[in-house]
Amino acid sequence: MSSQQTGHSSSFTDLMASLLAVFVLLFVAAQNKKHGERNEDRDLLIRALRGELTQAGIDSASVSADPRDPNAVVVVLPEKLFFRRGEASMLDSGKATVRRATPGLVRILCEGKLRQRLDQVVVEGHTDITIPPGMSAQDGKRYNLRLSQLRSMDFVATSTEALSDSAQLSCYLALVSATGRGQDDPIRNVPPDHDKQRRVQLKIRMHEELKDTTTVDSPILQ
Repeated sequence: MSSQQTGHSSSFTDLMASLLAVFVLLFVAAQNKKHGERNEDRDLLIRALRGELTQAGIDSASVSADPRDPNAVVVVLPEKLFFRRGEASMLDSGKATVRRATPGLVRILCEGKLRQRLDQVVVEGHTDITIPPGMSAQDGKRYNLRLSQLRSMDFVATSTEALSDSAQLSCYLALVSATGRGQDDPIRNVPPDHDKQRRVQLKIRMHEELKDTTTVDSPILQ
């Protein structure tokens, strides 16, 4: 190979290396932009939910980013306000709280640009480790799993009853699902038989890939 050919080859290699470096920089910048936008929307959702739920009498500290999922927000509802130990149907006071909170919560989820960012709302039922007397530990876990599923379904049924607006109801039903976690996902640093372990929580997940869509702004999100 002549020196001229060697020079051309070296120049081509340098050019390709430069283009690759530019591509990597652009890719990293795009990913950082996406992550920044996702975090901004997640923080916006948290602030809006805290304001709305505080008005409904629910502690704003119940709303937080999910430490295990950067795309999710968790709303923990105090189980002791809603269920007696071993029961699947909410107390009247609990049903009243859910009915009072649901319209505002759904308005935040279903209006404005956040609707395009949301993937799903999972209602998770949880129990403590208490099981009926005489039941084996394995049967007790199955019992608590069924109990937690029934609790989550009772929450969904009660919350849908609170929605008189057909558009809100349709949006909510498209987002919501119910599941039971039983006793296997306890709150850390809390005794496993404590009231706080008997809880319902909402896990609101956002799309990993943000959608660029044009929506009508909601007053609460401006």
